[in-house]
Amino acid sequence: MSDRDLSEYERMWTRERDLWVLFRSDTGYLPILKGSPPMAKVICDQELEELVVSRMIAAGVAVVADLGDCQAVG
Repeated sequence: MSDRDLSEYERMWTRERDLWVLFRSDTGYLPILKGSPPMAKVICDQELEELVVSRMIAAGVAVVADLGDCQAVG
């Protein structure tokens, strides 16, 4: 496990966990902030992206395969 500083992203799997989904595609996962319109969080560092996604999955952030499921509800 890497000792990278994830504090900038921690809110995505803690206090804002219900605001995020992981969009699953053939190439992997993309964190999406639910909304109208939904906003992708692009992380250009592959190792950092893998760490963030794994923390989000471990915390129970929803995984979706349809971008329509990224809309904010209510």
